[in-house]
Order: sequence, then C-alpha cells, then structure tokens
Amino acid sequence: MLAKPLINEDRALSRGMHLVITGSGSALVDSDRGGASAAVLVDSEVLQFDCGRLVMENLVRAGIDPTEVDAMFLTHLHFDHIASFGYFMISNWVASRQRVLPVMGPEGTSRMARAMVFDGHYTDVEFARGLAGTWPDDVPGRPLPEPPFTAEDIGEGLVAETDRWRVTAVAVPHFQKFGVKSLAYRIDSEHGAVVVTGDCHPTPALQEMARGADILVNECAKPDADLVTGGKLTRSTSLAEAGREHTHPHTTPSWLGESAAAAGVKCVVATHLPPLLAAPAARRMSRVYYGEEAVRSDVFEEYRRRIAANFQGRVEIARDGMVLSV
Repeated sequence: MLAKPLINEDRALSRGMHLVITGSGSALVDSDRGGASAAVLVDSEVLQFDCGRLVMENLVRAGIDPTEVDAMFLTHLHFDHIASFGYFMISNWVASRQRVLPVMGPEGTSRMARAMVFDGHYTDVEFARGLAGTWPDDVPGRPLPEPPFTAEDIGEGLVAETDRWRVTAVAVPHFQKFGVKSLAYRIDSEHGAVVVTGDCHPTPALQEMARGADILVNECAKPDADLVTGGKLTRSTSLAEAGREHTHPHTTPSWLGESAAAAGVKCVVATHLPPLLAAPAARRMSRVYYGEEAVRSDVFEEYRRRIAANFQGRVEIARDGMVLSV
C-alpha cells in the first residue's frame, strides 16, 4: 500500500485500486477540511461515497472530473454528508454530463435527492431544461433533457457490482433513536478491499464486514473525553467510556483502534475529524457541540497514538486530497 500525491492529469492512478479523501472534516465548518467523504477508484472507474462540503473541489484537485464519477453511494442523509448534492447534480447537468449517475443510499435517499434538486434548485432545473431545449444543433455537448441522475433506496447486502468491482452494505448505528438510517460500505475488486463506514460506533457486524480489508476509512468524530474541554458530545462520550459501552453515535480514537484490530484490517484512516485546530471563528461556532478547545496542540497526533495503542497496522489521519493505493 502506497501513499501518493494528488492524481496527475495524466491519470497515473488509472490502473489499480485507490482511495481519495474528498473531505475529512466534521458536521460543522472547518476552513481546512471538507465534509467527510471519499472516492474509491477501481481501474479508472470512480465511486463516490457521500457528497458533503467541498467534495467537487477536492475531486478536481485530485485530477478527477466530477462528470466522470460512475456511481455515488450515501452512508446516511445528515446535512454534512449531502451538503453538495444539489450543486453536484446541477453542475454536472449544466456541464453536459452525458451519462446518468446512479445514486444509492439508505431509506429516504430518493426523497432527499428529488427534494434537493427539483425543489431546492427549481430555478436551476428550469434554466437547465431551457438550456438543453435551445441548444444549437451544430454545437456538440447538448445537456440531457433532465437532471442526469437516478436515486434508489437500498438496504444491506450486495448493492451494486460490475466486472471490476462489487459493493456491499451493512447497517450501522447512528442516532437511530431519532430515525436515522445509516450504512457502511465495502468495495471489493481484484486488487483488494476498501471499507467506508460513514457515521457510527463500532459493532460486530461492521467488524465482520471489514474483516481483512486493505483500508478501513472510519469516522472518528469524537475525541476521547480527556482531549477536549466541555461540549455535549464530550460529556456523552465520557459517560459511555465510564460504562465501557460502545453506544455513542460516533467513534473515538481509542474505540477505533480496538475495532480495527478486531476486524484485522491492514490500514485504518481516521476521518470526519472535529474542527479542534480550525480557525478561531470555526472553533467558536463548534464549542457547544464539540467542546471548548483541544487540550493539546498535537491533538490529531494524539489521535494517531491512541489508535495505534490498540492496533498494530498502519494508521493515517485523513486530510483533504490524501491518496492511498491498495
């Protein structure tokens, strides 16, 4: 497994299996990190997982044309994981994407997709329809007559496959008491396997699905309780740790190391990182939810150490634009 720079325009990573972090941040604003998302490339086919803030910017920074994304899978429908969804679809349409993009996700995905595009961007839908209808016949690249996507609600098991890759899903717990449906995905190819968790805490089902994977991309939105001061999530994590119960809706570094070890993965990538080292205004905005401040300036290196304390494989702290090759 190799860490590589951003993808070159000559598509140096067009062969093999690669992970591109298209967002490594949290639910609240962070000027250095987009909303948690990732792209998995298999022999130049691009599978996008979630569609949060800055996903398109990070795709193009990595040399990936968003109109070349082959399929999109949503882990759940919280705002930080779908913030760019409407923009992604409308901009692909106006840019004359010629292939319909299949979008799959948990219960509610179809409803969300239609609402964000046809209701949220109704003026753009009318504009793009008009653009397509009045496109000069002698100019190539006429946009499709309707937004170039389909949306489907899916459940557990095999959800999509081609002769190059196979995607399976398993349900994971994340604020289920509020009705949230959340999925984790495993992508298998002849080159290896990558697992993208979305938001959740560790479970035996997730560990079993991730068994032996080359890369586990796992949310780590919650610092261990002693790494921050204050904050609602810090308090609830502290209570959960006191009982040693993995019942919090997010994963801590210590829990992540334990879970990665139980799954026997080769490499773990901690993502969905809170804005503990972000610009002061971002930290002020997030203090009620994530905590007042980190108790140390190397908090994410401490993340790495705590994951590694329970896991003997490779540990990476995600950053936007990071590329790992299987």
